[in-house]
Amino acid sequence: MMDFLSDVFEFEVDSVSESVQRGPLFFKLCEISTPPLGLSNQGVVFSFKVKSEQELKEIISKYNFFLYRKSQTNILEKIDLVQNELQTTLTISDIDHRLWRFELKTLLNF
Repeated sequence: MMDFLSDVFEFEVDSVSESVQRGPLFFKLCEISTPPLGLSNQGVVFSFKVKSEQELKEIISKYNFFLYRKSQTNILEKIDLVQNELQTTLTISDIDHRLWRFELKTLLNF
């Protein structure tokens, strides 16, 4: 997950404290040896709102580069871009099959 946050989202990784940071955002990753009942990685979705179509394009580009760099491992590519008149939603998957969703609301011109 640290590689994913670093490569795709340009977070600075501190391997000593197992934390990542980008600007005011700070994450510390903790491993739980036995997840609580009913929870697994399959149910984890991180959801973000983006401000522009350019941000979505940058995420797609960085994600494709991440896949290229990790091509020696068994990563199943998961990228899904859904557009309608109200919003655009990009969903990608990391090595552990966690989903990362990015939403761009479309402004309707009246």
